Amino acid sequence: MFDVYHIASILLLQLVYHSTIEQVHRITAIIEFALEEQQVCAAMFLDVAQAFDKVWHAGLLHKIEQLLHTQHSQLLKSYLSDRYFRVKQGEEYSDLKPAKAGVPQGSVLGPVLYLIFTSDIPQPTGTTVATFADDTAILAVGADVEAATQKLKQAAGSINNWTQQWFITLNTDNSKHVNFINQRCRYLPVTMNGKIIPTPQMAKYLGMTLDAKLRWKVHVKTKREELGIKYRQMYWLLGRRFTLSLRNKLILYTQILKPIWTYGIQLWGCAAQSTIAVIQHFENKVLRDIVNAPWYIRNTDLHRDLNMEMVTAVIRRFARKHETRLHQHVNVEAIQLLDNSALVRRLKRTKPFELV
Repeated sequence: MFDVYHIASILLLQLVYHSTIEQVHRITAIIEFALEEQQVCAAMFLDVAQAFDKVWHAGLLHKIEQLLHTQHSQLLKSYLSDRYFRVKQGEEYSDLKPAKAGVPQGSVLGPVLYLIFTSDIPQPTGTTVATFADDTAILAVGADVEAATQKLKQAAGSINNWTQQWFITLNTDNSKHVNFINQRCRYLPVTMNGKIIPTPQMAKYLGMTLDAKLRWKVHVKTKREELGIKYRQMYWLLGRRFTLSLRNKLILYTQILKPIWTYGIQLWGCAAQSTIAVIQHFENKVLRDIVNAPWYIRNTDLHRDLNMEMVTAVIRRFARKHETRLHQHVNVEAIQLLDNSALVRRLKRTKPFELV
């Protein structure tokens, strides 16, 4: 007898080995290739309004019937049907209303059902469509801005028609259009739903900030600001005058602060040494506060005595783990990230595989 959790395990089997880092790596590999070839990579980062709340049930069930066996599709149909919602205001409740859209929030099947619903997103020729749940990026590489933008416009038209067909609402104001290029360039407008997509010099994708030159400087600056805010909130625990044990202070740092800057380090570790030093200076400051170290204690001695890695050592460790994971991956797109046979070295840039 099948139940929804068994179905979830079947559907998640092909997704369990995928992570956000591999998807961002796939995106940045395309951008890096374009920069090395003196080409332009025009990209759109789309924002889907209330993605999980507005999944059209009739359309989802239609796609489920096409993709899954009858017994699975019928069970999922019963899982989605006869659902009701009501609104609470203070101590009062509204009448029950049937839920005709949306997947159950916080459920095991919620993300998988959304992936099924968006699995037929158009893949226009000459472009790369990268999706991870409701985060969608479309990349087009061309010899110049005009060629790359023209491909992007064609992709935007196809995806715009697809979203209207399946009642998916795009938030144009929060979407981004970025031209990745090593020099200043003019932007040609790309429209969705009759509105021009904003053209900042950076975009955030899966928690990582990608600037137009892919130098990672903006990403590290953003993380440093986030670390500063979080550390000020925790200073009363980690500061020089607080008597919490050294062991507990280090646990708080490694469990709360350190994950903020280690996320995506397999990729942003390719940044310039001056950029990496921003994070190293932050760690030095925190460790000195934790142990109340006098000014004459070297940072290298402090790291050694506390058994803490320097940032460069953390980069190597994460990069080695990332490469091992790619070698064992089940997805061809991820495995291809290891292929450096067509690598062009025009720019003096560090590549992820060189971090090992």
